[in-house]
Amino acid sequence: MPSNRLFTARIVTHSTVGRGYYRLVLKIPSAITPSLPGQFVMLRVTDNFDPLLARPFGISSVLTKTTIELLYRVAGRGTFLLSRMKPGHSLEMLGPLGNGFPLPEKGMDPVLVTGGSGFPPLHFLARTLRKLRYHTVACVGARGRKDLPPDHVLRSFTVNTAAVHIATEDGSTGKKGVVTDLLSHQLAGIKSTARPMIFACGPVAMLEAVSRIAEDHSVPCYVSVEERMACGVGACMGCSVGMKTGGYRRACKEGPVFDAREIAWSSPSG
Repeated sequence: MPSNRLFTARIVTHSTVGRGYYRLVLKIPSAITPSLPGQFVMLRVTDNFDPLLARPFGISSVLTKTTIELLYRVAGRGTFLLSRMKPGHSLEMLGPLGNGFPLPEKGMDPVLVTGGSGFPPLHFLARTLRKLRYHTVACVGARGRKDLPPDHVLRSFTVNTAAVHIATEDGSTGKKGVVTDLLSHQLAGIKSTARPMIFACGPVAMLEAVSRIAEDHSVPCYVSVEERMACGVGACMGCSVGMKTGGYRRACKEGPVFDAREIAWSSPSG
């Protein structure tokens, strides 16, 4: 598998997909198939160093051996400039980077938990688990209906799943409340013979709450952290995450996926 490689990626498709999200399909000259969902790429959106740093984007889908899908919202100057780029435009891309989610053992029941804009890695994971014939439970949370993932992502969670549950803080869709309420309810009602395994991505406060719920129920849990990244290759240490055993690990190099039990959630970085 190619790793830490610099490519010139060409925009194949770039369009809005609802609720303020953009769908970006990129083509590169050689295979980039990541081994596991959860990996990411770094994109430099200009060649004049404004903005200076490349931006990290979680891989949402691998469509072919040479095309990948990214989903994003405009969050700053870099993504604003990216949103204005048309098909045929070329971008400098580094990747695939980081470590992805481990696949559950056969007989385990994956539980996907996502909040905010943390759904792209779980969208990729859901597609992978579907191909492997796992039946999953998906818990999706947002502030309101307008903040939910795009419809095609929600549909990906509904194929081959045992159930999809939605919570919005304003009650505009699904159950009123937060996504961790859904998770607690699901684990409380799960059969004693079930073997759940949690996979989560979203804001740090959500991940900390998911981690504590998983620990209370003695359920293995892996989280993809959303840390700010400058280099993407572990050189700058700007995305360090505190560990319970002491010291730090880099989200871009040792992560972004970690065993939730290893993270020192009370530390300033996590």
